[in-house]
Amino acid sequence: MVTVQHAFSSFFVDDLDAAEAFYRDGLGLTVARTPMGLELDVTGGSPVFVYPKGEAHAPASHTVLNLLVADIDAAVAELADAGVGLVTYPQFDHDATGVVRSADPEEGPTVAWFRDPAGNTVGLIEQ
Repeated sequence: MVTVQHAFSSFFVDDLDAAEAFYRDGLGLTVARTPMGLELDVTGGSPVFVYPKGEAHAPASHTVLNLLVADIDAAVAELADAGVGLVTYPQFDHDATGVVRSADPEEGPTVAWFRDPAGNTVGLIEQ
């Protein structure tokens, strides 16, 4: 059995400065720059690591980060105020604001998606 001391998630971006500004100023997360990239403090202690990939970067084809929020409408409004638009997908029934709402939690969460400056998809899930 592996004894794990600590774990973290990571993804790459093409412009570390743009990612830092987006996650710090646009989303209000605590961001620390390290010699290798950025640490996003999304839970008060479990960082997500963001590192530069430069010209070889291609956005991930999946959601790289999900942020749980108490009020998705307030979060979407804050994103809109920061100039961040939502992404919609044809396979989901989005409301006028771009949120997918589920009346039954067993059918799925209330969720919305947006992209960071590198084109990576970030999800908002109402908890």
